[in-house]
Amino acid sequence: MNNKLWICCLLGAAAGIVVGQLVFKSPFLGILVGLGLGALVGAGMGPRRG
Repeated sequence: MNNKLWICCLLGAAAGIVVGQLVFKSPFLGILVGLGLGALVGAGMGPRRG
């Protein structure tokens, strides 16, 4: 895994705790959503091949 992917996953999880607590009343669900979104963003920022 590259560094951008790790950073985005960690930032997504941190934001997910807050959003999950405010929206879903469940920080665990927020962490899952944040990790998923962070992984997508981090993977999208990876090196381009083509």
